[in-house]
Amino acid sequence: MNTISIIGQVVGFAAAAILILSFQFKENKTLFTAQVIATSLFTAHYMLLGIGGDQSAFSGMAQNFGGLLLRVVLLLSEKWEKLRSPVALSLICAYSAVTSVLTYNAENPLCILPMIGNLILAGAMFTNKPNAIRLGQLSVTSPCWLIYNISVFSISGILTESFNIVSIGIYYIRQYLKKKKEKEISDEKSEDNGPGQL
Repeated sequence: MNTISIIGQVVGFAAAAILILSFQFKENKTLFTAQVIATSLFTAHYMLLGIGGDQSAFSGMAQNFGGLLLRVVLLLSEKWEKLRSPVALSLICAYSAVTSVLTYNAENPLCILPMIGNLILAGAMFTNKPNAIRLGQLSVTSPCWLIYNISVFSISGILTESFNIVSIGIYYIRQYLKKKKEKEISDEKSEDNGPGQL
């Protein structure tokens, strides 16, 4: 690993730290602002890995820039609702598809995975439904990026996507246990109020 790649890894760790911390913010505007900063740093991270020698990393750079555009559009749409439109979504998806072709590296076919992950995430985020975003992230986006990050040895990327998968998985387990407990309480109340009770 050369000096440029090492600097790239350091930038990636900064990006991962900001992204993980962003989930602690309650306001959407603050959350998205932090994610814009983190995504900008991740774009630089992959660019440096690419300059450092791994041409496949340029795909991650391009797709992260697409993710940056997506978050900026969503952030601005809180003020200008018309930005959250099928046209804007189509343009972002078109950007992802075109740049994926332009940065494709035949030596690493896995570099197409970030585009797939981004397309699913863009569609999910435009619904503005938290559950759709979580499902898209858990089932497609994070697995695609995780596999890709392993292939280009993005340490911060591997850690970030692993964190995303575990975090969302824990969320769904907690929701399942909560519903199970509520059902048990509901069943107990039904039994208490059943026939023969005064």
